[in-house]
Amino acid sequence: MLSNRINRLAPPPRTVPLPVVCSAMFGVTGSLGAVFLIMGLVFTIVFTQGYRPVDEMRLALSQTTARGIITSVSETNSTENDVPVYEYGFAFTTNRGQELTGRSYFTGEQWGANSSVTIEYVPEEPAIARIKGARLSMFMPWVLFVLLFPAIGALMFGWATIGGWRQVELLRLGEVADARILSRHPTNVEVNGQPVIEYSFEIRTGTGETFNGSAKALPSERIGDEENEPALYLPTNPERSTLGDAIALSQPLDVDGVSGQWVSQEGITKVVLYVMTWVVAVALAGYWILRTFGALR
Repeated sequence: MLSNRINRLAPPPRTVPLPVVCSAMFGVTGSLGAVFLIMGLVFTIVFTQGYRPVDEMRLALSQTTARGIITSVSETNSTENDVPVYEYGFAFTTNRGQELTGRSYFTGEQWGANSSVTIEYVPEEPAIARIKGARLSMFMPWVLFVLLFPAIGALMFGWATIGGWRQVELLRLGEVADARILSRHPTNVEVNGQPVIEYSFEIRTGTGETFNGSAKALPSERIGDEENEPALYLPTNPERSTLGDAIALSQPLDVDGVSGQWVSQEGITKVVLYVMTWVVAVALAGYWILRTFGALR
C-alpha cells in the first residue's frame, strides 16, 4: 500500500519517472482520445482528398475566362442526396495562347462530351481552372464535417494531457495529506465498458486546514480500501489535490525507502504510445494542412 511508505516521501521537488509521467498524461480517457484523433485524421485525409479551398477562393476572386470544350464525362463513386457526382475533363486556351487541360466536378450530368463551356482560371497560374458553375473538388464544403472526429479526439487527448500534467506537478511539488472520501459516483464516461468514477474527498493540510477535492479514476480496489487515503496537495494552492491511487497507472506508485523518491514498475509502453501519438498526429495533421491549402499538389 502506498500509505505504508508515503510518509517517507522526500521534500519537493521530486523526480517523477518518465513512464509515470506519460501514463498520467494519458489519464483515464487519453488513450481513447488518441484513437479518435488518429483515426479521425486518417478519415479526414481520405474524405477530403482533392478539396482545395485556397484554389477555389482564388478562382472566385478571378474574373479571367476563356472558352473551352468538354473532353470527357465520367461518373464517380460519390453521390450527393443520391445524385451521382460527375467528373468533367476539359481543354481550353488561355488569352496568352497556352493550351491547358483540367478537371471539374458537378453533382449530376450537366454537360455532354464536346460541349462548349466557359472556363474560369487564375491568370498568374492558369493551371488552376474550372468549368464555370462547377467545382475543383469532388465534394462540397460540407465534407469538412469529418473534422469533427479528430476535433473530439484532440479535445479528449488534450484534456487528459493537461489533467495528467497537473497530477505530475502534484507528484513533484505536492505535500502529503490524509484524505477522507466523502462520496463516489459513476460519470457518463465509460472506458472498456467500465464507468469512470468521480471521487469527492476532504483533506487536512499540515496547518490543520481542511479542503475538498475530487479525482476521477476507473474502479479500483486501491481506492477506498483505507479509512484515510494518501493524497497530495499543492502548498501554494491546497484546493489543488489528488488521491495518490487515482493517478492512471497500471502499476501502483511506491516510495523508495532510502531516497524518498517515487518508484514504479510502470513499463515503457505508455512512453512509446504517448510519443507515437504526438508524432503520428502532427504528421497527419501537417500533411492534411499542406495538401488542403495548396503546398502539396
